[in-house]
Amino acid sequence: MTDYAVELAKIALEIKAIKLSPQHPFRWASGFYMPIYNDNRMLLGNPAHRQLVARGFQHLIQESKIPYTLIAGTSTAGISPGTTLADLLQVPFLYIRDKPKDHGLHNQIEGIDSESSLGEQTVIVVEDLISTGGSSLKAVQAVRNARGIVDNLLSIFHYGLPDAEQMFTDAHCAVHSLLTYDVLLNVAKDQGYITGDQIQMLEEWRGDPFVWGEKRGFPRGETMSFRKKWHETVATKDSILCAGLDPAEYGQRPDTSLPLGASKLEWCLDFVQKVAPYAAAVKPNRNYIKDLSRKETKELVSCIHELGMLAIDDSKLADIGETNESGFYHASQEGFDAVTYAPFPGNTREAVVQAHGKGLGLIALVLMSNPEFEVIKNSTIRGMKGYEYFALQVAEYGADAIVIGAPSEKNHLKDEEVRRVKEIVGERLVLMPGVGAQGGEAQYILNVFGDNVIANVGRAILYAHDPATEAAKYQSMLNDLRKRA
Repeated sequence: MTDYAVELAKIALEIKAIKLSPQHPFRWASGFYMPIYNDNRMLLGNPAHRQLVARGFQHLIQESKIPYTLIAGTSTAGISPGTTLADLLQVPFLYIRDKPKDHGLHNQIEGIDSESSLGEQTVIVVEDLISTGGSSLKAVQAVRNARGIVDNLLSIFHYGLPDAEQMFTDAHCAVHSLLTYDVLLNVAKDQGYITGDQIQMLEEWRGDPFVWGEKRGFPRGETMSFRKKWHETVATKDSILCAGLDPAEYGQRPDTSLPLGASKLEWCLDFVQKVAPYAAAVKPNRNYIKDLSRKETKELVSCIHELGMLAIDDSKLADIGETNESGFYHASQEGFDAVTYAPFPGNTREAVVQAHGKGLGLIALVLMSNPEFEVIKNSTIRGMKGYEYFALQVAEYGADAIVIGAPSEKNHLKDEEVRRVKEIVGERLVLMPGVGAQGGEAQYILNVFGDNVIANVGRAILYAHDPATEAAKYQSMLNDLRKRA
């Protein structure tokens, strides 16, 4: 007879779907340092692994005599295992969003009509992982709100945290997990993944997970928001200047570029050191540093941080979720504080969750000054102008900042458009590109958005004969304009 818990533990450890590292803990999305990390999506890549999970769930159902008429998976992690189980059992399947959609029929449960109910069907909710239990119980409640009967939840893995177990008891919902924390530790020790001393540390973690890291010298959770980081840096540096870093190679552009034969990394590090006394942030354009290795990019970002500035990854991510996720992953690994994002694919909400989950701020393009954007800003999306819709997405889903140009005789932007964006996004950070030498446009944006402005200056400083002197000039000019705003 198959011992599903032991088999699953062996597989999860082998393919690194579960990682144990008490000496060098992982930083969870909550900001807390934990000695374990679980990514059950790693099980999706092998059909045998998916079938093992489904058969294991079937065994739990039979063993505990759990009644059911349909299976419901949590979005998104519970969809795949829930679907495979429903196919095995030959019963209907639906999935549950974390909250209702903001458009269309506003469904939270997908698989039934928004105006109908589950008609007291007996539902088993499928989840991939239970940590604190909050999101899983939200799914249970959503089924109950739709008049479904749900008294049982299946999960692939369960940390067994006391608070989570109490929450399920209070909610009158039994949890049945294929793999528990205790079995995992035993298998990990037997397979040589951890030592006896490490087991003790891992057992201590479960007893008090949210102070475990702090006791060992790791900072307590609560990731500082990008907005708070920016305002603290501005106060320290007495500057709202962001130095754009677009290091074009020799011959790449006819006007400005790196000297012939220059090392790009050394040239960038030299630039960062020169502007550091006068700038609060440096914004490397990802398209200009693609040839830098991971190690070199981390060295660049570390230099920016060591000199007291924030590092903004100017990637302008604009793709489906998995691709954006990869961009956020690399930015996080390299130590950036925020990433720029183009909301045109319509997945702002997903991008915010992805960025914040990796401790990154999200800066969304909203109102651009290039001539081609005039068509986009005036297009109609759900009864709103394009730029209004992008701004509303930012406000609704909690992006940290927006990119917005300033009206001038040289572009199509209008005063009422900028003020409409301000009305929608409220107290949001504003990354302002292209500050003019005389500061007229900067003054306008400062008047509208106040202390929330990140004033980006690119080539005017980057390719100046003396970048330090030029950065000092812009810092002084911007501070004078701040006093007038």
